[in-house]
Amino acid sequence: MADPRVYPTDNRPDYHVDYSSDMSGEMPHGGGQTRYNYSSGSSGEMPRQPDPKPPKHHIVQIPKDQVFRTPPPENARLQKIYAARAARKRNRNCFCFFKYLLSTILTIVLVVAIVAVVFFLFYKPKIPKYTLSSMTVKNFNVSAPNTLTFSPDFEAIVTADNPNSKISIYYEDNSDITVSYKDVNLANGAWPKFHQPEKNVTELVVSVKGSGIRLSESLHDDILQNEKNGAVPLNLDMKVPVKIKAGAISTWTFNVLVSCDVTLDKLAAGSTIVDKSCSVKVHAFNKF
Repeated sequence: MADPRVYPTDNRPDYHVDYSSDMSGEMPHGGGQTRYNYSSGSSGEMPRQPDPKPPKHHIVQIPKDQVFRTPPPENARLQKIYAARAARKRNRNCFCFFKYLLSTILTIVLVVAIVAVVFFLFYKPKIPKYTLSSMTVKNFNVSAPNTLTFSPDFEAIVTADNPNSKISIYYEDNSDITVSYKDVNLANGAWPKFHQPEKNVTELVVSVKGSGIRLSESLHDDILQNEKNGAVPLNLDMKVPVKIKAGAISTWTFNVLVSCDVTLDKLAAGSTIVDKSCSVKVHAFNKF
């Protein structure tokens, strides 16, 4: 009887059936044993069984907002150590930056102070002197009846004295001169632009004019009463941008402020100065 099982042609096993019987030699119907002996050909190995199915993989998707970047408990201590180390490093960087900044500022201040001391010791700068020599008034007749609007003209002679032997002064544009009475502006003008050499005294004629100045009745009466008394107080204020030059050194432009309190006997041509005083301030950084 043919073997119903099919094997590959190159690996078909050889086998034989051994029927064991009892001593009588009869074929057993139930008590005998049948043994099958297989051989796999030349190698003598049993055929390989197919590989079991690979295990199934399950992918679990978690929403992004539920993913927390928290270190596991065993790494919490390391995380604290690294965070503390990073904080110390940031603190060191900040300290080094401020230390460098402070040292730079102190170095600049020290250099500027040394240069200023050398400059003052060598050149011995002095503040210029300004004197009001005379002042005349035109078109300001407060005695005229029923007149409260005026266009006065003031002409002042100012003496500028440069006492420095090694420093010359350059008077620049954008100056401003005002004449006022009790903080009421009466006229405006400008300081002439020129160069004043060392050890020089120069007289300047400064013209200051007003236009359409309207006075209140009380202010008009007050000026008229002072004129009758022969003492009209006025203020002459000058702001003059200047530069100084000492040898090859030329400075930036800064402001010289001159303030003069002057008292005239009358507000008309041929007026005389009764009293005067002038003060000078230097604003090296144009702060008022």
